[in-house]
Amino acid sequence: MRTVTALEVRARFGQIVDEAAAGERIVIERAGQPVAAIVPLADLALVDPERRRAGRLAAIEDIRRLAARRPFPAGFDPEAAIREQRERRYGPAGR
Repeated sequence: MRTVTALEVRARFGQIVDEAAAGERIVIERAGQPVAAIVPLADLALVDPERRRAGRLAAIEDIRRLAARRPFPAGFDPEAAIREQRERRYGPAGR
């Protein structure tokens, strides 16, 4: 990851965009403080809440579709199982 000033971005915008398109992540600073970032488009899904939400909803729908084809055993609570796995991975507040 590289850091550039806002003034540098103005002067070399095309080059900086080319570098981001090639996979580099660039942090933009103004008055010594990070204020923005230019990231490769492939990284957008990692930071875009709407895309993350859409991915999670798609995963839930896949689980429902698979469950309809192969039902869970009697007494199995899939929501509790997912919650338990999430808590093991991220802790009680990890959502």
